[in-house]
Amino acid sequence: MPETIFRRTPIQHLLEPLKPVWLPDSQLPIVLRYRSREQEQAAMQKLGLCDLSGLSRLGLKGAAAASWLSEQGLPVPEQVYALEHLSDGGLIVRLGTVEFLLESSLLDLVVPQLDTLLTSRGNQLIRVERQDASILLVGSHAHEVLVQTCGVNFREVSNHTWVFTRLAGVSCGILSYSCQGFPAYRLWFDCSYAVYLWKTLCEIVSELEGMVIGVETLNEPE
Repeated sequence: MPETIFRRTPIQHLLEPLKPVWLPDSQLPIVLRYRSREQEQAAMQKLGLCDLSGLSRLGLKGAAAASWLSEQGLPVPEQVYALEHLSDGGLIVRLGTVEFLLESSLLDLVVPQLDTLLTSRGNQLIRVERQDASILLVGSHAHEVLVQTCGVNFREVSNHTWVFTRLAGVSCGILSYSCQGFPAYRLWFDCSYAVYLWKTLCEIVSELEGMVIGVETLNEPE
């Protein structure tokens, strides 16, 4: 019997024909794998495209946002566009002087817990609904995809730095980092562009002999 998916990613109808194995025992609509572990491990090393839109997110803004996050025991980035890691492996990014984006990992612990604790403080602390689509490009050829679609030279951007730019005509937040020792780029953007951008990136990734992958190989210990 197939796993029950309680939420949906904005490109779920594009993923289902690929016969994915969904993350079991979870309300997160995240694909574990499409093919064998060996095939996806090889793809991740060269060029993999992964949908992470199903992860839990929370936006906060207001003069009290930083202090409230600190009161919850969270690491608060000091600089705009800097990030810190959450205890469940997720992340927190400072998008402005008084604005933050938080995203849980597959464990899905921190963001749901914060949501239950959050109470409005008027303009001092405001919950922002975040329904971003999110895509990961990973592998030794991932940078080639950005060269074709984006004007920023990410070889000159420090790891773990958020960059606002346009990719294939879509406004994105892009974060560069290392995954299993390979270059990785996380994209966040308005979910209304998810189908267009996914299809565009799939075409480029296919031309570069990459493939769509799930999260299983991404989360193996290094």
